[in-house]
Amino acid sequence: MRLPKALRITIHVIGTLLFLGYVVLFVIHSASAQTPSGRPPMPNQAPFSESNVGTTTAGSNNVSQTGQRAMPVPQSIVDQARDQAEGNFGPLIRPRTSGQVQEAWDYAEDGDAVYVTDLCEDCTYKVRTREYVVTILELPRGEKIDRTDIGDKVSWSIERRGDRRLAVRPASYGYDTSLVVYGQSGRVYPFYLRAEGVNSHNIPDLVVRIAGSVQIDTPLEVPMGNDTDTEKVPNKYGKNTASVPKMDLPASSQVEDAIDGLVNTNPGTPEGDFVAEAKFNPDNLRGWGQYNLWGDEELEPVTVFRDDEFTYIKFGDKWKDLELPTAYVVVDEFDELVNTRVQGQTFIVESTQKLITLKSGFKFMCIEYMGA
Repeated sequence: MRLPKALRITIHVIGTLLFLGYVVLFVIHSASAQTPSGRPPMPNQAPFSESNVGTTTAGSNNVSQTGQRAMPVPQSIVDQARDQAEGNFGPLIRPRTSGQVQEAWDYAEDGDAVYVTDLCEDCTYKVRTREYVVTILELPRGEKIDRTDIGDKVSWSIERRGDRRLAVRPASYGYDTSLVVYGQSGRVYPFYLRAEGVNSHNIPDLVVRIAGSVQIDTPLEVPMGNDTDTEKVPNKYGKNTASVPKMDLPASSQVEDAIDGLVNTNPGTPEGDFVAEAKFNPDNLRGWGQYNLWGDEELEPVTVFRDDEFTYIKFGDKWKDLELPTAYVVVDEFDELVNTRVQGQTFIVESTQKLITLKSGFKFMCIEYMGA
């Protein structure tokens, strides 16, 4: 029986396809038999070949039939392969590109980047920083930094620059944090820090200065005799102690020089004023060498003494060039202005408070009576 022509053609095509498939499988099998692995060897690992592919006997410690020891895969490569299998390819560090100049500086005034604020007991000092820019925080005069705490230690760099200055540097932009600075005076300075980018329309703070002055409690050395005779005097207000020469007994010629002008000059006070009518008695003077001074040398007196009503201050040769200061006494932890006058070459403070502060501009001199 003769098959139809269409059927004969179909059978012929199928047979040809089966033959071609067999040939392809044969070629693939032959290639696989000649290549032990489809991947290149790992670094520091011997290449795969028939010479090092073999069985190992017990106790051979991975030694091939040729006697060569197989190189182990480094642990770093194993760890890296494991991380990459989980999708962790590590950060890609790129260099900073150009075109990141802040245009706001083109229109900035001279003082725009310097922020000066008064010392405040209950204030938080707000600071605007910027990426790639350093900001200096300056505490009041007389303060010394004890320690600092910052909320975000990763994104902010805080470095000390002297006794009362800190350099603040943000790592990037778009976040904020808090900074607390503890001073040796016992004061706490809270700061709020904000980091902005180079595209900010605001001028960043390059310097933040807290105006004012504070005093630190420290024991200081105060001369109590000649220039080489000193002793430690505890001082709860101390700073930059100035030397005070100890005068002789009230009967000496030095005391006569100190009170000269107090008995021989008329201060010109109107009649009826207690100050003018108060009788000056040199026998009531006391306090020689019993004063502790600290502050600016320009206001440092040569001699300080007192009686029952007033405190007497002599400035010596600097008197003619001295701009007379104002005097303050501490009342309920606040400075209160007190009357002063000049008689002869003696600066008289109408108070006998234990602590008197002289101020002239930004200069000051604290005078503390250490006697009974």
